[in-house]
Amino acid sequence: MAGIDYGTLRRQLRLDQVLELLDFVPSRRCGAQVRGPCPVHGAHRPQSRWFAAHLQWQCWHCFHCQAGGNALDLWVAVTRLPVYEAALDLCRRLHLEVPWLPARRCSSRSPPGY
Repeated sequence: MAGIDYGTLRRQLRLDQVLELLDFVPSRRCGAQVRGPCPVHGAHRPQSRWFAAHLQWQCWHCFHCQAGGNALDLWVAVTRLPVYEAALDLCRRLHLEVPWLPARRCSSRSPPGY
């Protein structure tokens, strides 16, 4: 299985894209920060403000369930997919190229001591 360059992917993803995929509707907006119901634990009241996302800093936090992180972390938390599958799913949904890690070259030499 080929590896994903998660650092590159996290820099490519935008939190507002993931919030849009989740149909997040903020109950309050203040500059680059939005507040509203938490998509992770499924807050049901639309006026809830437990969830905060800072769109400039690309991070989020829920003050109820204590979850937080970046855009990929949010997708993982909501979909409950393993991070590898969640990364592939997000790239597909957002029409992003998957940032694959370069293939490792196998050496025919044995490690020292063998």
